[in-house]
Amino acid sequence: MNISIIARRSFYSCARLCIREKKESIVHPTKHLVQDLQQKKRDSYRLTSFPESTPLTPTESRMATKLFAKPTRFLTSVFDSDKLPPYQKPEIAFVGRSNVGKSTLINRLTNNSKLVKTSSKPGHTKSLNFFDIAGQITLVDMPGYGFRSQEAWGDLILYYLRNRTQLKRLFIVIDPVAGIKETDKQIMQILDQQPLSYQVILTKRDRLSEEAFQKSKSTIEQYLVENAICCYPEILATGKRRKSKKDNLEQLTQDITRVQWAILTATGSTSSTSQ
Repeated sequence: MNISIIARRSFYSCARLCIREKKESIVHPTKHLVQDLQQKKRDSYRLTSFPESTPLTPTESRMATKLFAKPTRFLTSVFDSDKLPPYQKPEIAFVGRSNVGKSTLINRLTNNSKLVKTSSKPGHTKSLNFFDIAGQITLVDMPGYGFRSQEAWGDLILYYLRNRTQLKRLFIVIDPVAGIKETDKQIMQILDQQPLSYQVILTKRDRLSEEAFQKSKSTIEQYLVENAICCYPEILATGKRRKSKKDNLEQLTQDITRVQWAILTATGSTSSTSQ
């Protein structure tokens, strides 16, 4: 792979977080970092768990919702790698196993229930679908992997991941009910080899009790800590409102706003949004 492409990858958000956590730990050790005694340097630490997420500030929440309140429009669908559009705006992409809830998540993020259509046959969507978010960010909806779609999925997706310098972060959507599957592990290994920054989003939170959800999240987080290299150290979560759970609306709203904020920080759009 061309080294210059790797050099142009954007790891600003992840790098800054790791640097900050490392510096803080030297003075005030935190439970998610332990000193690596096998390393010669005293300030060498290794990650044992993800840092605990802090709530968004009111300003951050307003900035996130403000951007995604603006119109999102479909741009194009791409079926062949040689026809990828030359868009220059920072891109974020969503990928996950078929039927994981990716389309529902994107529609909720953009406040448009009809933006992304769900295929009636899981695994049959084979195109990269590009969307413009407020003229500032390009969102890419990738084909689901799994079932019989993997062979057709491979060439286009792999080419996109290996060559798209505009891509700032890939969001891997995982169903916490099912947990991490082998296909999820394979895509993470591919991303670690690139290298390319990615972040995990757990969908269908509403289908589990809080205890069961936290247990699943903890298991997934531990796998990421032990095996992932380029994974951003924060797991996001989303769900949808159910009549049987009347008190979960505020939590669901906060969850989706946090995903929106993650997109802003990954693409470096926080300063332009505040203007």
